[in-house]
Amino acid sequence: MKYVNLIVVCAFFSAGIVNLVGPSIIRAEFGKWGYPNGFRVVVAIIELIGSLLLLIATTRFVGASILLVVILGVLVSFSRSREWMKMQYPLVLLLLLIVTLTQTYPLG
Repeated sequence: MKYVNLIVVCAFFSAGIVNLVGPSIIRAEFGKWGYPNGFRVVVAIIELIGSLLLLIATTRFVGASILLVVILGVLVSFSRSREWMKMQYPLVLLLLLIVTLTQTYPLG
């Protein structure tokens, strides 16, 4: 199951890079959702830090928890703007984050 963690790391690290670079389509999306331009950079930094924390076993739970908040924010943004079809990828990432969290601290 270490591959699940690696998939999550790659997904959030690449998203962090894209948000940090901020191509016009990404800037437009954040604007459409009503967020200031600087918020995109904050989200990017959080995604990058969270994904790097997932690489270290002792910080994996913290990284997954941080990214869980980020992905919930993405889902709220899509819900508020009624972009239901865009929710598929974030929902898969949410599921993978839950798997990562339960692998880090198994229930029971």
